[in-house]
Amino acid sequence: MLSPETRQIWNELKKFKGKLVIIAVGSLVMAGADIGTANIFKNVVDEMTAGKIDGVVTTFGIIIGLGLIKGLGRYVSIFNMNVVSEYVAQSFRQKLQKKFMRLNLTFHNTFISGSGGLISRAMNDILVIYHGLRLYADMFREPFLAVGLVCTLFYLDWRLTTIVIIILPIIIIFHRQMSFRIKKYGLQGQEDLERITSTLKESLDGVRIIQSFNLESEMEEKFQKQGAEFIRSRKSLHGLIEFLGPITEFTMTVLMSAIGIYITYEIAAGRSTIGSAMAYFGAALMMQSPVKKVQESYVRIQETMVSVRRAFQIINDTSEVPQDNSNRPFPTNWKKITYKNVSFNYGQENVLKKINLTIHRGEVIAFVGGSGSGKSTLVNLLERFFDPTEGEILIDDLPIERIHLKELRHNIALVTQDVFLFSDTIERNIWAGDFSKSEKGVVPAAKAANAHSFIERTQQGYQNRVGDRGNLLSGGEKQRISIARAVFKDASILILDEATSALDSKSEVEVQKGLDALMEGRTSFVIAHRLSTVSRANRIYVMKAGEIVETGTHQQLLEMKGEYSHLHELQSQY
Repeated sequence: MLSPETRQIWNELKKFKGKLVIIAVGSLVMAGADIGTANIFKNVVDEMTAGKIDGVVTTFGIIIGLGLIKGLGRYVSIFNMNVVSEYVAQSFRQKLQKKFMRLNLTFHNTFISGSGGLISRAMNDILVIYHGLRLYADMFREPFLAVGLVCTLFYLDWRLTTIVIIILPIIIIFHRQMSFRIKKYGLQGQEDLERITSTLKESLDGVRIIQSFNLESEMEEKFQKQGAEFIRSRKSLHGLIEFLGPITEFTMTVLMSAIGIYITYEIAAGRSTIGSAMAYFGAALMMQSPVKKVQESYVRIQETMVSVRRAFQIINDTSEVPQDNSNRPFPTNWKKITYKNVSFNYGQENVLKKINLTIHRGEVIAFVGGSGSGKSTLVNLLERFFDPTEGEILIDDLPIERIHLKELRHNIALVTQDVFLFSDTIERNIWAGDFSKSEKGVVPAAKAANAHSFIERTQQGYQNRVGDRGNLLSGGEKQRISIARAVFKDASILILDEATSALDSKSEVEVQKGLDALMEGRTSFVIAHRLSTVSRANRIYVMKAGEIVETGTHQQLLEMKGEYSHLHELQSQY
């Protein structure tokens, strides 16, 4: 019965059946050459002892030929196994990256090691799998070689070989017991490495804050402690692995010594020849290679299985937004969006509570309230970054979960406070709004977003690279490119999530011009702390502790003298 990890590995390997056959043939040729050499070794010694020069020359000619055949088999086997291992490892990386993109925000927000831990699984664990797979060729070759050598030993002296065979199960049982401990420390080491990768990524992502608050020493200490834990687990693993080697070698030394004594008695009694003795010794010594290789392969495969299990914990995770089989298209001439009794729980926390609202096409709707009031969650549900715990969201009368997910998101454009730009050119970042369209629309989109003038001033214009996450641009410039991306997408629904809150006054004015152009003719959801940015909305929803507590226009809400009016008064003081 194959383990789940072995089945998963085999599902990848069987895509390369042709290469696996070549690997197996090459491995068998290698083993066959070694077995052939072991079998004719007796003749070499006997002919040398008898002074038969022609026979010795002929036999050594055969040995040279077998050496050439073995070399060719080795190249074919190992080269193809390395190539297959590369393909399988990359396939696992692609599966993980694809899964990362489809897991919902709840998974990403709650994964204990964060994005650094996910990177570790895609890189460190897959590297372990790659090195483990490279040893699979040994699992083809060495057992066959061992069987061939055992047959040779039986041919040379069946009584002695029978005694040797009886001892082997003891070694196998010992190795099996050690493998359980190797798995344990292998898993622990991979988890420690995951934490190290997470901290390293955190150090890079947060370097500005770390330096500002003088946290270098604390981060160094954290990294050092995690490194010490990793070294401890790896020391235990290496200790077990290296303990197996001397035990095996000592066992073989005792065995070979016993064989030597036995053969000496046999020669003295006239029941054996020096040629037979040397051949038996040679075959027995050659047995050490398959035993050690199988041992090493077995150990590495235990580590590989741990990494496969960790990779498939992610690949098989069910935290994806489910898609309805109907996959309905997005309604072309939709009239309204309805939230009906929508609630959402984040763990034990009730983030949204029985939200009911209707937004008509073309309206500008604003959501205001303190941090943690549920504003962003409300609009995140519309794009199905996660689904409501209760209730439903409808476009006209069609629940959004019945709309094809790509179709739904194709009709929604998102502009956020935390702008994300790809490490590419300005043109590619705007074009990313919809790569199915011609890039000719990039410049008009940039002009509409009030971004064209600053782009033209850069050294390479639209071909200028923006750096990692857009770090070569100012906050206002990044935001205007993100607005241009949304303009290029030309979706009928627009979400502005604190789109100007991180900007200075001058940048906000420039960005607001782009936003005004973007909002023209679209249904807009505006989330803002600054009430000045929502005063022109058709309707404003005031949220508090996951509930809508007030609704109305800017003027109506001021006249209510309630929560909105209180927020307005607080902001007017600054």
